[in-house]
Amino acid sequence: MPKTTYYVTTPIYYVNDVPHIGTAYPTIHADAMARYQRLKGRDAYFLTGTDENATKVANAAAERGMPPQQYVDELAERFKQVWAKLNIRYDDFIRTTEPRHVKVVERIFERLLEQGDIYKGYYEGWYCVPDETFYSESELVDGKCPDCGREVEWVQEENYYFRLSAYSDRLLRHIEANPGFLQPEFRKNEVVSFIKQGLRDVSITRANRGWGIPVPGDPDKVIYVWFDALINYISAIGYLDDMERFERLWPADLQILGKDIFVRFHCTFWPAMLMALGLEQPKVLFGHGWWTINGEKMSKSKGNVVLPDVIADELAAEAGISTNIAVDAIRYFLCREVPFGLDGDFSMA
Repeated sequence: MPKTTYYVTTPIYYVNDVPHIGTAYPTIHADAMARYQRLKGRDAYFLTGTDENATKVANAAAERGMPPQQYVDELAERFKQVWAKLNIRYDDFIRTTEPRHVKVVERIFERLLEQGDIYKGYYEGWYCVPDETFYSESELVDGKCPDCGREVEWVQEENYYFRLSAYSDRLLRHIEANPGFLQPEFRKNEVVSFIKQGLRDVSITRANRGWGIPVPGDPDKVIYVWFDALINYISAIGYLDDMERFERLWPADLQILGKDIFVRFHCTFWPAMLMALGLEQPKVLFGHGWWTINGEKMSKSKGNVVLPDVIADELAAEAGISTNIAVDAIRYFLCREVPFGLDGDFSMA
């Protein structure tokens, strides 16, 4: 029977800081798409949430002298408060520390290990904690992370690997057979180029330092945050728990993603995981651009991070309008100002 629902997702957001304009941007777009589909009479389902098992989240908690669970609880609530103020009407808010998610991650890990898509090996190489990404020597730029430019650390661990290299040809065939699968077109070309360079198997565990989902049967290790986080899109809608609901909603019609997590994770690793599980691919993976602030990249150290809820209050006070009208103005600006997929610049001038 043809699927009658419309399922749209945002990336789930790291809780190492409060929500800002960069996280509000895709969330508002997803909300607008869900509203549009409902106006057309479709049963739209909108998922967002928080990614809480990362090393950098535990580090952020330690810097604040807080237990990680208390820290993520507070930040997740902060996200919900900001989304409510921005009139974002999601259907579900998934947190990766929730039992409903953890048990699905554990069962998927066990299944892929049993069928040979996960195997044990030895990892030796570079790791960027802020990006939660492994890199080879040749990928580094001036000895630093090629994406964020920060220092990387040398890691030597016995780990479990996902057999990503086995899926190169299938990924390329699916992309070729489904022209609208990866959008916009220029980002699709980046993905194809990345795959054709040769995919390496992915280390999907780290040493257990007290935070993360322990590996089933091997509690000295935790599951790599990206393997864990990507599963949210199916754990939230009942995979392995409520299959009737899952089959009503999956595959996702639209998954909105930042360009920094588009190529390596959502357009390569994620589709390969779905292939390993025998599940359909999302209909569209869309990579949006970034917002700069007065021509500069947003950075806490520069003090130029734009908080959308604060901007709404300031705009309302300056213009003598209600906060709701100010929120509508911000939502309209973010949806209209820049063609979706390209970078944009935000200024209060």
